[in-house]
Amino acid sequence: MAQFGKLVLSRPDGQEQEYLLGKPTIILGRGTTSDITLSDARVSRTHARLDCNDAGCTLTDLGSANGVLVNGKRVEQAVLAPGDVIALGDSTLRFEVEPSAPTVDLIAIDSTAELDATLAQATVRMTLTDTAHPRLVVYTAARTWEVPLKQETLSIGRHSTSDLRLNFASASRHHATIERVRGGFRIRDLDSTNGTWLGDQRIEERLLQDGDTVRIGDVRLVFKSGFRTEELTLVKEPAPGQKLARPPVVFVPGMMGSELWRGSERLWPNVKVMFTEPEVFRLRPDDGMEARGIVGEVVLVPNFVKQQHYSRLGDYLEEALGYGRGHDLFEFAYDWRQDNRLSARRLAAAIEEWAPARPITLIAHSLGCIVSRYYVERLGGKQKVGRLILLGGPHAGYPKAISHLLSGTEILPFGLLGERARQVIATFPSLYQILPTAAYVADRAGEQIDVLSDESWVATEQRGLLRDARQFRRELGTQTSVPTVSIFGYGLKTITGIQIQRTPTGQWEKVDFAHDEVGDTDVPIASAVLPGSEIHPVQQHHGSLYVDHDVKMRLRLELTR
Repeated sequence: MAQFGKLVLSRPDGQEQEYLLGKPTIILGRGTTSDITLSDARVSRTHARLDCNDAGCTLTDLGSANGVLVNGKRVEQAVLAPGDVIALGDSTLRFEVEPSAPTVDLIAIDSTAELDATLAQATVRMTLTDTAHPRLVVYTAARTWEVPLKQETLSIGRHSTSDLRLNFASASRHHATIERVRGGFRIRDLDSTNGTWLGDQRIEERLLQDGDTVRIGDVRLVFKSGFRTEELTLVKEPAPGQKLARPPVVFVPGMMGSELWRGSERLWPNVKVMFTEPEVFRLRPDDGMEARGIVGEVVLVPNFVKQQHYSRLGDYLEEALGYGRGHDLFEFAYDWRQDNRLSARRLAAAIEEWAPARPITLIAHSLGCIVSRYYVERLGGKQKVGRLILLGGPHAGYPKAISHLLSGTEILPFGLLGERARQVIATFPSLYQILPTAAYVADRAGEQIDVLSDESWVATEQRGLLRDARQFRRELGTQTSVPTVSIFGYGLKTITGIQIQRTPTGQWEKVDFAHDEVGDTDVPIASAVLPGSEIHPVQQHHGSLYVDHDVKMRLRLELTR
């Protein structure tokens, strides 16, 4: 449960979205820099404020045009009790402090009414973390965690008395300190054996800047200076006639992040079509389906996909940073079922057509990271891309892909249509191309299994897709040839290992999944960090990474420095 409980937003279509309250002050409004952004014309840009502490939460109207109602009564300020219903414009939120209900792993749906009820119970989660205070995020091969910078001096080293103990041979006993100074925080090396590094430069001391990544041996420390939500918007407007020297942006969404149409009918997002007619999505050369625009609404499919509006990222870049869609901001839609090579070729053609004047910053989420990397590494994109920003990219694979391709009913929420649904997604080349690498899968004896080489677990008719995925991964490689930032989630329960039990003939008989709090619920940290890239960890769910305030601040720094 979040520190101060949660707000549950009920949408007009009956679906719900949870906001976990992990910070003491939360702004609700229509503006893209609000902590909780409500796409509601009757909601003011900064409509209300929620102030929380150990005693509870108080809601205050910030002079909104249409007011704040709690349990049907208009209020200027109110102390909330569990179960209170808040109305802002046409949006309704419920305040809860009880633990969330346990996740249901199997959903059987026999009628449209049951489908509606299931969707109404589904939620997409977003964690609202406190970004106002300076902190370090410590990244190691084993885990990632946060250290608040509250004291005047933080000692770092291998010694047991260090404030931040790094129990690694590459760290000296007394390696470095971080000191609070006028103007911020300064890191000072204490004549360590292996040095303190910022990028490729060994440093003796340095005034830290927001987003700096300091390396001590194999440990990376990401400094976050802290910010208020109003700082997410550009403070200095350009003088009349002056243009900001910022790069054009191309955004590539992830799996299910682009609308799919057949003629005048929108098939995705259309969850009822997905539940009742899953065969519509079977990939065929002549299926007549095409991508038109990125998804501009919350998408909820219980146990399968939960994601925020992809268009929210573009809204933020327009509203807060002054970008313009079709001018210096371009959103690439693609058929996420198809071979990622084909999507990458279409991305290359789209960028040629858009003809941005300067090297672009390519921002991608999830599967879009794989498409973008293939464009950069294999299709000449390195000549046009100045910087690559990857959010939750499954670079070493997406462990859930195995469960999706194997389990049908147990994983996909198509109820009695489970096997039909499994057969549909088994036609998606893109899913095979993000299968996890050998490091995630082993048999009961502990021997690692390369799921791209071991063909015993897939049907004969799908083995060609598996072989092609193996070739795709070789073509893609594991490195980056342009400056890259890996933004990834941590601290949330994510699949970390898959154990296979075989029959005496070597066939897969049983699959067990191990979980730990080392990812963003979908992609483990070890997969989301591309070797050779800068890193930016955030404690956020996979489907909400691109609307996280910490991520927005990193984008603001990247696009305006």
